[in-house]
Amino acid sequence: MNIHDIAADALRHAKEMEHAECYVIESLTHSAYIDGSRISNVETKIDSGMSVRVAKNNKLGRACVTLNNKDPTEKCVRSAIRVSSFSPKNNMFKGYPLPSRPSVKADVFDKKINDIDERELKSILSSVIGACKAEIPRGSVRLSTIRSVVANSNGLLTEHESTMVYAHFTSMFRGKRNGEGTGSVHGAFLNIDAEHIGEELERKAKASASAIPFKGKETLTMILPPCELGDMIMSSAGSALNGENVFYKRSPWTDMVGKKVASDILTLTDDPNVPGPLCSAFDDEGTPSQKKVLIENGILNGYINDSFIGNSTGNGMRRNSEDAQNIYSSGVTIKPMNMIVRSGRCSCDDMIEQTKNGILVEKFAWPEADPLTGRFGLEVRCGHIIRNGKITDTINNALLMGNMFDALAHIEFIGNDAVNQGCITTPTMSFSGVKLAGN
Repeated sequence: MNIHDIAADALRHAKEMEHAECYVIESLTHSAYIDGSRISNVETKIDSGMSVRVAKNNKLGRACVTLNNKDPTEKCVRSAIRVSSFSPKNNMFKGYPLPSRPSVKADVFDKKINDIDERELKSILSSVIGACKAEIPRGSVRLSTIRSVVANSNGLLTEHESTMVYAHFTSMFRGKRNGEGTGSVHGAFLNIDAEHIGEELERKAKASASAIPFKGKETLTMILPPCELGDMIMSSAGSALNGENVFYKRSPWTDMVGKKVASDILTLTDDPNVPGPLCSAFDDEGTPSQKKVLIENGILNGYINDSFIGNSTGNGMRRNSEDAQNIYSSGVTIKPMNMIVRSGRCSCDDMIEQTKNGILVEKFAWPEADPLTGRFGLEVRCGHIIRNGKITDTINNALLMGNMFDALAHIEFIGNDAVNQGCITTPTMSFSGVKLAGN
C-alpha cells in the first residue's frame, strides 16, 4: 500500500475512538562519511513508518511502528488504543485539526537530491577535503527526500514532499599547538559550496591552534556568527515563544504580548515562505502554516502553538533539520519552521571596526542558554579579542557569561550575512554587557 492507503487503513481500524490521527512518512537518505581526511563510506537508507494518536473520553494514546513489520497498521492502532486505556484523563485536549486550505506555498523539493548518485556524493566530500589543508578527522553529508501524509478522523488529509541537506565536519591543525574547527550546513537544496567549507575548516583550525589562554576579567561586547548564535537564540527566545512554556508559566515572556521584550532593532518572524529544511504548507499535524511576526521592533506580537495547546499557529512539528530517519517515532513538539532574524546592513568587519572592547566568538564548547532564565556561562574554545576596532589576540580557556534575554535587549548591531541553521535563519549579531573571565 502507498502512504495514503496506509493512513486511511489506520483510521478504519481506529473507528471506535472519538478522535484518531495517522502520520505516515517515508524517506530516502544518501549519506557519505569522511574519516581521517578520506572518504570512508557511502550508503543509502530507505526508512518508512507511521505514528497513530487516538483519544476517547479525553484519554490519549500514541504508538508508532516501522512499516517493515508484518501487518503494521492494525498493530499500531491497537497499541495506541491500549495505551489510551491506561492513560489519565487530559482535559486540555481539544481534538485534532479540521481540514483547512493552505495559506502559503512552500516549495522545498530539489530533484537533484532525489536523483543524486554515489559519484556526485563523493565529489562533494572530495572538494571539501581538497580545499582544506588541515586534517578532517570526521565529516558527513546527508541528503534526504521525505514524503509524508497526515490524516485524521475529522476528514483532514494533507501531504508533504521535501528534500533536506545536512552536513557536519571537524578539522584539526597539528603543529606546535593543535587546533580544532567545525562547520555545518543546513538546507533544503543542493547548493553546498564545498570549497568554501574546506577553506573555512582550515582557517578555523589554524585560528584555534594560535589561541592563547585568556587571563583576567572584563565586561565587553560579544559578537556571535550564525553558527554560534542560532542555538543561543533558539534556546532562549525560541523557548520563550513556545506556547507550551507560556501556558505553564515557564516562559519569561508570559503575558507580555504588546510589550517590549528586546531591542528596537530586533524583528523576529517565523516564515515558511523562505525555504528551509522544515518549511511546508502544513505542519506535521495538518494545520496550515503561516507567516508570523513574533517580535517587531522589540515588541512581542505573539507565540507559536500546536493543536494541543490550542489556537495552533501551524507549529506542531515532528520533523527535525538534521536527520530524516525514524521521524515517525517522534512526538509532536512546538517548533518554528524557519524563524528569521531580520537582517541589518553591516558586515562582520563593520561590527569589529565599531567595537571598542569585544570578543568575536569563533567556537563555544556548546552554544546554549538556559531556556527558563536565559543565563549562560560558556567555554570559549576559540575567540578573537577586539581592541579599538581591531583584532589583537586569539584566545581560548575563557568563560563568557551573561543572560541572553538581557543580550537581546542590548543589541548593538545586526549583520547582513544571514545563514540558515535548521529552524532558524540569523546573521551575525553583537551584544553589549557580557563578562569574559580567564582561568
